[in-house]
Amino acid sequence: MLSERELESRHEVFLEQYVTKLNIEAETAASIARTMLLPAAARHLTMLLEAQLTELAGEASDLIAEFAEAIKALESANLAENQPADLAKHAEFMRDTVIPAMASVREAADKLEKIVADDLWPLPKYAEILFIK
Repeated sequence: MLSERELESRHEVFLEQYVTKLNIEAETAASIARTMLLPAAARHLTMLLEAQLTELAGEASDLIAEFAEAIKALESANLAENQPADLAKHAEFMRDTVIPAMASVREAADKLEKIVADDLWPLPKYAEILFIK
């Protein structure tokens, strides 16, 4: 059986691990979104504009803008200076702010994945994972 002090210590360690892992996940998600997916979507938009497919380009442009905003929101939420110093509040902040920001990035990326040309998308698409070509 753990003493109260041991229990508090374990709780603190678990909170630190939780915050650290979520921070790494958020940084990784933002990096992949900004450096791999956003450029692919921009190349796709350029192709559509060059082909004078204005309606499709408008749709892509709107989704790209939504994606860019989601990326910025995630990066801002995950900045150390925007997070509480108290460990318990920090964990709650990660749960209530950073995780939803990651979900928004994912949702916008999923929408783009459906319209960006296969040869431009840098990651395996769901259809490729589920139904091997």
